[in-house]
Amino acid sequence: MADRLMDAWGDYIVALRSNEGFKEDLYDRLVSVLRDCAPEWRDAEAIPKLAVNVLVDIVSVSQAVAESYSEPVRQRVYEANFELYDLIVECVGAAPS
Repeated sequence: MADRLMDAWGDYIVALRSNEGFKEDLYDRLVSVLRDCAPEWRDAEAIPKLAVNVLVDIVSVSQAVAESYSEPVRQRVYEANFELYDLIVECVGAAPS
């Protein structure tokens, strides 16, 4: 799972950093992988260190890259960040007992 997440994140952020614009297909792939990770990691005592590195970077790095774009791409990246944040919480937030 962590490798899939790393690959999806890498493809998504490289496109943004390379000024290719917001690629919906790459974003959708990242979202799909995060959704697959959530049930596996939500109540786990630990998740792979590689996955933690990616999860920590997703919102902050995307936010920083968004600043290099003008509207409407910048706004789309901001919206995506809110969605990605919610998915990250689903991945690491323990269910209440």
